[in-house]
Amino acid sequence: MTVHPLARRAADAYLAAVDDAAPDLVEALYLVGSAALDDFRPGLSDLDFVAVMASRAGDDALASLAEVHVRLHEAVHVPGLDGLYATWDELRSGPVARAEGPCVEGGRFVRSGRRYRDPMTWCVLRDAAVTVRGPLCAGTGAWRDPGCLDRWLDASIDGHWRPWLSRVLATLSGDEPVLLADGDVEGAVLGLCRLHYALATGRVPSKSGAGLYGLIAFPAEWRPVVEEALRIRREPSAAPGYPDPRSRRDAVLAFAGFAVADAAAFGSDARGRRRRSRFTASPAEIDHGR
Repeated sequence: MTVHPLARRAADAYLAAVDDAAPDLVEALYLVGSAALDDFRPGLSDLDFVAVMASRAGDDALASLAEVHVRLHEAVHVPGLDGLYATWDELRSGPVARAEGPCVEGGRFVRSGRRYRDPMTWCVLRDAAVTVRGPLCAGTGAWRDPGCLDRWLDASIDGHWRPWLSRVLATLSGDEPVLLADGDVEGAVLGLCRLHYALATGRVPSKSGAGLYGLIAFPAEWRPVVEEALRIRREPSAAPGYPDPRSRRDAVLAFAGFAVADAAAFGSDARGRRRRSRFTASPAEIDHGR
């Protein structure tokens, strides 16, 4: 797959900076997220990565990495970086073996955090990672556990999506009801489409691919709100599909309630086998839709 030129320049800038600050520290660099899933959007997408080291970084190496990411974060020509650092052993043993480690959140280096150290990142690593440096990721024996991915996705329903929906709904009775910004609309609608797709197929789609899935898989009544989320992602300068922010917010919240309930209903059965929602499309249908 051809990586977007801006994503590739950002990866090269990162490697040049880290090699200068800490020679031989990063032995492999894999792109995940939008850059690996053919959905990188200049000005919108961050560069998601997994950097692999021979062994866990010591204090000096961690300090060097922090300086590298400060410089890159301040560089106006480089997209924001988000990702994690892992050893080869951690790549093979997966996120359950080490819950915390060095990571980058919104371009800012964190010595020990949980961000991106999850089954979804490893799923993209195994299925779609773009190798910038090091051996092809497919040949590294990177961890994968479909049952663990299912459990993590199931947990996100009660751990993230239901609380988010409850918080926004709670504002509707207040003096200043929330009106969802474009990024919130895109994140909620496409994020829930992505959750639904991953539960149904065991694969992680791009955000745009998740939206296309939503157009095919869900009842026609949800098509306008999914199209609005796709417009924000793919053509943000185009006219909104709703007459006002209030009606758009209400449509997003209604869709979120539906999608959360449906995802929770079909999930995985006790034996770990997937159950199809009455609305889900097959991977072949989604690929054809793209």
